[in-house]
Amino acid sequence: MASEACCKPAPPAVDNGVGKEEIVGGLPAYVTGSWESGAAVILVSDIYGKLWKLADKVAAQGYLVVVPDFLKGDPFTPKNNSNPLEGLREYWLPKHPPSEAAKALKAVVEDLKGKGIRYIGAVGFCWGGKVVALAGKEKLFNAIVQMHPSLADASDYEGVQSPIAVLAAPSDGVEKFIQILKARNDIEHLVKVYPGVEHGWTVRYDENDPEAVKKAEEAHTDMLAWLKKHVPTSVNSS
Repeated sequence: MASEACCKPAPPAVDNGVGKEEIVGGLPAYVTGSWESGAAVILVSDIYGKLWKLADKVAAQGYLVVVPDFLKGDPFTPKNNSNPLEGLREYWLPKHPPSEAAKALKAVVEDLKGKGIRYIGAVGFCWGGKVVALAGKEKLFNAIVQMHPSLADASDYEGVQSPIAVLAAPSDGVEKFIQILKARNDIEHLVKVYPGVEHGWTVRYDENDPEAVKKAEEAHTDMLAWLKKHVPTSVNSS
């Protein structure tokens, strides 16, 4: 679920010159990596958007990485320091339902495949975790990763059609869905709950805190391992 942990400062999400903005699936997107890789990873952000720095990190593994602006230029902006999530459920979420973003995600996939991308993975963070689960009810992806998902329910895991990794904080409450995935023999899955972390820890952390960086990088490593296992590129399949 969304929590105040989502509001912690993120690593600087600035364009460092590696990627550029392109239109993908009708949406402006930060694109980094090579179109020649044959494999793409779509990052679906949390309610605050961007993720450019992490996109460059994923691209360094041989992927084309696309971060579409599913928020349509309207990321959530806290207006009350004492209650940083004020207005999220009342106003922001009704304007940005994950179901609509899932439709937009499908359009991004179709565009990438039309441009010659053969293998596609999707990684969703918090709100984005719900988006990739909804889109994943169709066979669009070679793999899905949810990073500290919010708004999850049983139908997400009953209906998902791709290998899925769920990387969560204890407060995310994903344990109740483990049995659903264990009962399925048709898709590979991984559920990992990281002790001592808070919701949002993989992208909302203090870069000057070595322990916070270590915990975030552990999850990044697990995410990349899942992608490499299921989403082959010309780099990691050679």
